[in-house]
Amino acid sequence: MGLLAKLLTFPVSGPVAGIRWSLEMVERTAREELTDDTAIKQELMELQLALESGDIDEAAYLVREAELMLKLRDVRYWREQFGMGIAGGPVRVQRDEDDR
Repeated sequence: MGLLAKLLTFPVSGPVAGIRWSLEMVERTAREELTDDTAIKQELMELQLALESGDIDEAAYLVREAELMLKLRDVRYWREQFGMGIAGGPVRVQRDEDDR
């Protein structure tokens, strides 16, 4: 009876299952993009190299580093929200004296 019911309701249930699968794939892709910190870490490494090679001064480095650390904190926040593991502990952002 179960197989017969599935065959008879397939014209209706088939498209619904396809739409559900498509939405799950969109959700999975969005989660992966939202929680991927690879590009941020790469940019932090490039920034460090630029500072060490003298391409940028320390003030520009600190500004850009603070921006990247905020992005990294956002990624870790979303990883926590989705119940994904977080390596490296909390992200600390250096603030200016004027922000207090």
